[in-house]
Formats: sequence, structure tokens, C-alpha cells
Amino acid sequence: MILLDIETLDFDVESGIYEVALLVVENNKIIESIHIAEVEDESLIHLGMGNGYSDISEDPKKIEQFRSVIDTYNYPVIAHNVAFDRKFLVHYGWLNEDYECYDSIRAIKYSNPYLFSYSLGYLANFFNVETELSHIALDDVKVLYEVIMKANPTNWVPLYKISPRKFKQLVETTVSVEGQSSIFENKTIVFTGASQFPRALMKEIVSKCSAKVTSSVSPKTDLLICGENPGSKLVKARELGVEVETDEWFIDAVSKELDLDTATMTHHKTGFKEETKPQFTIVPELNGKSVNIALLPIKIQSKLEDILINNMNVSKVNKSSNGYKVDLIIHADNGEYVLLEKAKELEVDTMPLSKFNQMILN
Repeated sequence: MILLDIETLDFDVESGIYEVALLVVENNKIIESIHIAEVEDESLIHLGMGNGYSDISEDPKKIEQFRSVIDTYNYPVIAHNVAFDRKFLVHYGWLNEDYECYDSIRAIKYSNPYLFSYSLGYLANFFNVETELSHIALDDVKVLYEVIMKANPTNWVPLYKISPRKFKQLVETTVSVEGQSSIFENKTIVFTGASQFPRALMKEIVSKCSAKVTSSVSPKTDLLICGENPGSKLVKARELGVEVETDEWFIDAVSKELDLDTATMTHHKTGFKEETKPQFTIVPELNGKSVNIALLPIKIQSKLEDILINNMNVSKVNKSSNGYKVDLIIHADNGEYVLLEKAKELEVDTMPLSKFNQMILN
């Protein structure tokens, strides 16, 4: 595989590419390490995120250096949120549209489904990776390599080729999808053609994006999503200049924000596996203790509160940012908080979420 990381100044492709780092991996060993960049101000490089480097988006020599590596090895490209990196590289002609790409986030989720976060920094802490995440491309791609070696994911799904087997028994009924996305907010969407994904799933995704579905293409239509044999709706969309995309593109566009792996239906479960809950390791030291979880995202707080009360038998869960009169504070990784400083003064135990996560899944 070829592990990849790029640094840009923003999420929009117009912001450009400032660093590209590649690790060529064979038999789990790094055989080549490539850093493609042009230093502009060395004093700023430590800031990360492309600072201190020139925009190399359209530099023909840099592009040729990248393509030489890709052409020499012809291995699949893997990145953490590969859709983001691929968008930039395809836009500027570094990578061909059809080059095989895989997302390490998705693969690690399959093999480690009960983590509270899948950001690279969180995974590095969870798997005890010592290399520091600096947002400098070569450093970060080395962190990704170590995370993958420790996570050892075995189920890799190519980008834009989500396997429909997970959904094949999901009949047309009520579907529940976790999360929210703004990617199609206020858009009017029409579906057409035979899709490998259930229409109920597609409509639920639309609702999670604050968009709406209509049955026919009109001047008010923003997007036509096509399966096989799209028919007259596709013709009409082209006449009106409506954006046309595939059903696979639609699913992948929301896969980062919506947790499709946990999609469930409320009826007709024949042939569909019931969701299983993880077997948490009970931590005797927490029995009867009070725990503060204020320094965690709201979404994670609700999950953690349930685990602490029902699995760890804690006496109290505190969600107040002033709640330092507790036995333990579980906090977000790499955060600097006043509450933690107060806890240190009062000799209250503290623990990053990744370590708690690691402990209960040990």
C-alpha cells in the first residue's frame, strides 16, 4: 500500500496543496518515504497545516515526482479520510480519477467498532503510538502507519464502492441512521434507476441532511441521484442542467458524518443481524465513585454516562464544568482545560477519554 497525507490551508480545493507525504509499505515494512514540498519560510513550518511551504498544486515537477511513485509501485492509496486528500489530488491532476483508494477511518471502524472517536490523534493515543501528531505531512503519515500496524484492520472497502451486502436484507421500511450532515442542506433531490442501496436508506439520509426528496425532475431540482437504467429523469436533468451523480457517490458523500455502519430498521429483521453490544471490562476502582465528564463532546457524554452507570457502577456522573469535587475527571484528549488545572491542585484523578476507552475494552 501507499500511505498518503497532504496539507492544505482550507477545505476548499482552491486553497491548494502545500505538502504531500507518501510511505510505500510492503509486507508491513516501510520501503520508501517521500516528502514533496517547497520550503518558503522555515520558521513557520512548526505551525503545521502547510504553514512555511509554497503552494505546489500546479508545480509540474512535484506532480511528476508524485506520479513517478504511484506508477512505480501501483499500490492502492490509503489515507485517513481519503476522500478529502483524493479530492485535491484529482482536481490538480496528481491522481487519476479511477485510481484505487481506501479510507483508513472506515477500515479501522470495521475492526474496532466501539471506540469513541476515530480521529487520527485519538487513535494514536488509544493504540499508544509514541510518534507525535504535528499536522506536518511526513510526521502525520508516519503516525497513520503506526496506527494501522496496531489496529490491524482486515476489511478494506474501496472509496465509492461501498459493498451493498450489508444492506441487501434491508427491505423498504423505516430506517434509522445516526448523526447529522449539512452536505445537502436545503437541496431538492430526486432518485432514479435501480439502486443497490434501499430507497428507504437513501430517503433517511436526505432527512438527516435537512434536504427534501421529490418524485420528478424540475427547474427546482438541485441533484439527481442515479442507479442503473435511470431513464427519462436523466434526460430531463441534462436538459435543465441539473447536477447528476451516482448512488455510490451519494452514499460516500455522507459516510464521514453519518454512521451508516450502524444503520438499523424498525421492522422486518429477517436475515438482518441484531446489533450486538460490546462486552466492557468492569473497572472495580470505579465502583461507587463520582466521575465528571463535562470536558467531553455532548454526543459522547450520553454514551459514556450510560456505560459508567450501567457497567461501571459509579455513584454519580457530573456534567458541570465547575464539578471538581469528584473522584475522577474523564476529559477529551489533548485538551487544555481550567477544570484540569483545578483538579491537579486538589489532587483529583484525571484520565483522557482514549485511555478510559482502552481500559474498558481491554
